[in-house]
This record gives sequence, structure tokens and C-alpha cells, in this order.
Amino acid sequence: MARSSKTMLDLLNACRRSKFLDFSLDNTTIRGFRLTSIGQQLSGHMYTEWNQPAASNSYSVPVFFGKSGLSLKENIAFVQRENKIMKRPFGITVEHDRNNNLVTIGDDFKLDLPETLELATTYLLPTSMANQFLYQMQRQRKIWWMRLSVDPGRYFISDMRQTEGTNPTTSVSICGRFLDRSEHKTEVELERLDLEFSENSNAIVRVSNNLHRAILAILMDALEGAPLEQCVKIHRKIAPFKCGIICQMEDPYVQDAVEQQELIDLSKHLSYVLRAAKLSVHDGSYNQSQYVLQLAELDQIGVPYALLLNAQTLHTGLLQLRSRDTTLSETIHLSDLPGYLLKIINA
Repeated sequence: MARSSKTMLDLLNACRRSKFLDFSLDNTTIRGFRLTSIGQQLSGHMYTEWNQPAASNSYSVPVFFGKSGLSLKENIAFVQRENKIMKRPFGITVEHDRNNNLVTIGDDFKLDLPETLELATTYLLPTSMANQFLYQMQRQRKIWWMRLSVDPGRYFISDMRQTEGTNPTTSVSICGRFLDRSEHKTEVELERLDLEFSENSNAIVRVSNNLHRAILAILMDALEGAPLEQCVKIHRKIAPFKCGIICQMEDPYVQDAVEQQELIDLSKHLSYVLRAAKLSVHDGSYNQSQYVLQLAELDQIGVPYALLLNAQTLHTGLLQLRSRDTTLSETIHLSDLPGYLLKIINA
């Protein structure tokens, strides 16, 4: 896709102006990083996507949740006891609260995080499968980033790095390349994979991810080519809201008050039905501003689909389903919700 001529500073400022987060820039250090309520929902969806490890490796290695307050040795014992599993391979996912972390954003910027969350999955493997597992895992982690991206081509796997010593480690990173068609090209490490061989013919592969940097990277990906942040194309799987509901009201001075209330009641009912189907909904039915302005607001917070209700919906059951990415609408029937929406969101 064509990319803009933004600098890295422009891109960070675009993220700061968005409705997802706020921070201050102290030369090249990002301070006071704060997620808005919309950003917190994005964070929650990113967290959920990252913690779905069942299909995340070619060997179908089972993954279990450990406890953040335990050491790796203690977590191994905990997982084995709780899940009655003794043989390797298996994985343990743990989240770690970190304080006063300084996270790099490319070579020139740093993200100063007094409090942050690091996600890590540690795979315990026989030595015989370790190298092949690392190779497969790095490819799959790259694909994970690509499928959530506006521009999948920006992601790449770094060269492998080796450290010497008593426990030599092989490391590789999943990186994103931003602004690569200008002199401001920046490469940001997004995830790190480490392979370490231990005693007794065992090996460890650890995949780690800083959640706050991941959120910033997703926003940078969505905003790099966006003019004036008018449309934030967050992937539908992690968008804070999966759809929005808008009542296309007629002139309030001529519209029947009963009909107007019926539209609002229908909107409330649809919100209930969609949320019961685990679809997050932004209900704008109480907003009396023009529906064009409501659509613009939905675009700015990354809502991928909008349900447009009008007076005819009350008589025919038909509504317009509008796509954020194409701005095109299709006509569907109320009875097709939420099934149709679930199908296209999970496609």
C-alpha cells in the first residue's frame, strides 16, 4: 500500500491525538503513557488474542496458565500438579507486572512505563525438537502480527543472535518496519523469542511481548497511512467495538415521536442481542447529531461495522450494514443478526 511521508515524530503525535491514548514527549522519551477507556478496550482485546495459544504452534504443544508470583521452576510444578501432566513438551503462559520499564521504540525513541504488563509463554521441550520449534514459532508469531495489521508487509523476522556462556542463548525478534519509504525508516521490535538449552536433554523457548508497546505499534500501523486520523482501521478482531448502532432520525420537528421512540427501543434490543452473542456494541441511538457525524465518530474509534436503522426498518425489518474500510453498505434483515455479523468478523 502507498505510505505517507510522515516522520516518526508525526506518527507518534498522530497516536497521541487519537481517541485511544495520551502521553507527553520529552525529547525522544514518551512519558505519562495513558490508555483512554477506548484504548483499554483495545488493550483487553489484544490481551485476549495473545492468550489464545491452542493453535499457535505446529506441534500442538499444550499451553497452560501459570501464576505471575511464581518462579519458572515453581510454575512447572504448579502446572504439572494442576493439570496432571508430567511429560514435555508443554507451555506455560504468565503475565508479569513490571515497574519503571524503559521500552525501546526503534533506535531513537523510548517508552517510559512506570507500570506495564509483559506477556510471556515459556515452552518446555525435548532438545531434539527445540531448533525446529523455534523456527516454526517465529514464522507463526510473524503471521499473528500480519493478520492483525493494516499493512502486513511491514513485519519481518530479525537475524538470529547468539550469546556465549554457561547457558548459551539463541534469540530472534519479530519486528515492524515503519515509514520505510522515507529517510525516517524505523524498525521496532515487537516480540522476542529466546531458545536456551538446559540440563537433562531439555530446552526452553520463551516468547515475550510488552503489551503497551504492542498497543502503540498497532495504532502506528493503523495511522501511518491515515489522513488526519479520520479513520483508524484497527483490525476487526481487536477493535474496541465490533459494531455501532445509529438511528437515522428524520427532522425531529416532523418525525412522529412514537416512531422515534420505537427506533430507540429497537436499537436497545439489538444492543442486547449482539452483546449476548459476545459482540461489543457502541450504541449511539441517543445521539441526536446527524448520522454522518456519528459515522465519523465511529471511524475515529476504529469501529469496523455500523448498523444504520431508519423508519423503514420498523416496517420492513431491513437495515443497512456499513463497512468502515470500504464505506459501502449492504442491506440485511434484522433476523440475520447476530449470525451474519459474527460470520464476517470471525472470517
